[in-house]
Amino acid sequence: MPSGSSSTDFFRLFNGSSKELYSEKFYDAMDKKPEDLQNYDQECKNIIVKNHRDQMIPICKKYLRFLDTSRSWSNLFSEYDVSLLLNYWLYDKISDIYGDKNTEEINFGFGALQRIWDLFPYSPKNDSYYIKCWPDHSKVNHEDWQYRKKLYYYYVDFDVLFRTGIIYDKLCEEIYHKIKEMISVCAYFKEKCETPGTYICPNIFNKCTEKNLKTELKKLRCHDTMEAKSVSNSEGDSSHQPPGLARLPLPADGPRLPEHQSDSYTGESPETTDIKTKVTNSVLGAAPVLLTATALYRVPGFVGSGETEQMV
Repeated sequence: MPSGSSSTDFFRLFNGSSKELYSEKFYDAMDKKPEDLQNYDQECKNIIVKNHRDQMIPICKKYLRFLDTSRSWSNLFSEYDVSLLLNYWLYDKISDIYGDKNTEEINFGFGALQRIWDLFPYSPKNDSYYIKCWPDHSKVNHEDWQYRKKLYYYYVDFDVLFRTGIIYDKLCEEIYHKIKEMISVCAYFKEKCETPGTYICPNIFNKCTEKNLKTELKKLRCHDTMEAKSVSNSEGDSSHQPPGLARLPLPADGPRLPEHQSDSYTGESPETTDIKTKVTNSVLGAAPVLLTATALYRVPGFVGSGETEQMV
């Protein structure tokens, strides 16, 4: 169908997300399934793939909806590279279907979407916006692509993430864990990048040295509480260990976690959801604010430079 369709504008999907971080809002908007996805039935129903066409069709429709309705996002490219968010989303979805080790099938899936991109009626066809959103697996196809994705997303989200942690106590614990994870990701790349060899270090790794993340973590209002809780949990685990447990032999396939053990974030209270909505509204506001709030979206040096295409 022609560009400028009656499909839900992607900006509305993005701004309507209840998530607080930009990368999470992007994923949430991409995954929404309003009825207007049927507008792309004709283009996607015969997508050429070797296997699992039925699973590739929804990905194709959501991808075309983004291309067809996200033109207002073009101004955001001066702040951070939305094409990386898009290609990581595509890689996530396609690797879920074929397995992240099945490079041949993943590449074939990207090739199928490239053909869809080529046949879709844009105007003008050579618009840099559409060219930038071409499905490009070479940007994200690395053995440690999930670490690279996290490294990029942390710096897209960091300013909002940290400011939210300072202002809103109710979200502080969640943000504490996110920054702790960021410390681990940077430590992973530090070891990889400083070890002599053939490893291709992402250009964005130098951003890990621009902020002392452990210092930033200590600025959070909940830092002392979270550290005390961590120590308490650690001591509790030790005190509840039965005598002589350390001397028992491990199972042949290694230690196992109890089946009931799960992540600490399994749900949200209405109060927390309300706070997240306030955070989103206070940060994003109306559309013009989103397009001009460079202080929040800024990830210096990512876009518009020669290193952007090789970033991850």
